[in-house]
Amino acid sequence: MNSFSKCVSLEGKQLGCNFCDEVSSVKYCGYGIYLDLNDEGSGAAAVNLSSETTRALALWKQGFHRWPNPEKTHVLEVIRRLGCVQIDTINVVERSHYLALWSRLGPYNKEYLDQLLYPDRKVFEFWAHAASIIPIEDYRYFGYAMKEYRRGLKARAERRLRGKAYVLDGVLDEIRRRGPLTSKDFEDEGVKKEKRHGWWDWKPAKIALEMLYDAGILMVSHRRNFQRYYDLTENILPSHIDTSEPTEEERRRFFAEKAFDAMGVAKPEDVANYYYQWCTRTPLKGKVWEATLQQLLSDDVLGEVTVEGDSSPYYMLTKDYEIVRKIAGGEVACFDRATFLSPFDNLTWSKGRIKRLFNFTSKLEAYLPEDKRRFGYYAMNILYKNRLVGRFDPKFHRDRKVLEVKTLHLEEGFRLDAEFEEKLADAFKSLMEFNGAKKIQFGRIIPDRIRIGIDEVD
Repeated sequence: MNSFSKCVSLEGKQLGCNFCDEVSSVKYCGYGIYLDLNDEGSGAAAVNLSSETTRALALWKQGFHRWPNPEKTHVLEVIRRLGCVQIDTINVVERSHYLALWSRLGPYNKEYLDQLLYPDRKVFEFWAHAASIIPIEDYRYFGYAMKEYRRGLKARAERRLRGKAYVLDGVLDEIRRRGPLTSKDFEDEGVKKEKRHGWWDWKPAKIALEMLYDAGILMVSHRRNFQRYYDLTENILPSHIDTSEPTEEERRRFFAEKAFDAMGVAKPEDVANYYYQWCTRTPLKGKVWEATLQQLLSDDVLGEVTVEGDSSPYYMLTKDYEIVRKIAGGEVACFDRATFLSPFDNLTWSKGRIKRLFNFTSKLEAYLPEDKRRFGYYAMNILYKNRLVGRFDPKFHRDRKVLEVKTLHLEEGFRLDAEFEEKLADAFKSLMEFNGAKKIQFGRIIPDRIRIGIDEVD
């Protein structure tokens, strides 16, 4: 670890700090970074980050910075940064996997994401944080979960298909014969639903497709109107992809490093909220996980840090000390605009972490009765600079090309100013452009004195 000089900050008034190799160097920056050195002045330094720096790092690692004229390569870079992007079916504005990329890139060609799946084969679909889009080079680390799904597949099929396990073979035979198929291809339009029978009955076929997909026997070839088309894995997976099975320890290290790389600074429990254990079939809690964490610390892959206002330990990748130094020194342009986050966005997956670092609670109320909702069916969070400052409930009326903002709530205590109103308007214009909306309509806004100054876009 490099040598760093000490610095001082007063509560409520930052006097500047440094995070530099030269002990004598003191540089002004807008973030507080404090390092307590050992007696020799180098080596085992305890890194103490201000809350401002921690949030700035989190956003940088999540891909929130300027991406001028985003191309397909930028879409892939963001997915690789994030490790995975959650797929969700709710489509009141746009599906979450498209929105997560827009939040970071701004308006981009949605076909880029589709093309990365097919024909480029740079990403694949599987379970990571629920159903997800994952970089294809990470495929081998999900192979164990597929193998576990294959274990006892026939017996589970007998139960789930009510004695029709032979449907698995029938579906595979059809795909071998006809190529990529979707569940609708197994519907018999000439027979009423209540009279359907045989292995081609669409419900058993749909279950069979999903079971074969979970087991890694099938993969998603492509999507059309969000409908998944399945094909044999051997027909989809590029021949150069490593499929050798890593050990459990290698998998734990992989998912730990990927999660810390995507989050910046996190607690151990946050990793299990990034990659779900039920998806990866890899222990990310308990004693074996604690042993992996200690090994990563011993190997100097992870470093322990503390965050202003929280005495309990956090961890970060030691390779990220350099980017923290650059953030502190003003050498990188930190996120300085406004954007909106889907309720399924990677940044807010770990609710406890977001509460600790951003003092914000993300809410998904889509599954609550309407009279129980406070913020709306699909409340999108408002990210402004390095704070989460509010949320709004949108609906895109595709037939009229109108983006409706049913309600908009800003956090209590957030101070309005002209800069925020301007950047909020820019964010709405960006979302409208991304979705092809021509007009925007606002409903209830809290506080009502906010002025957004936007009605339509060219």
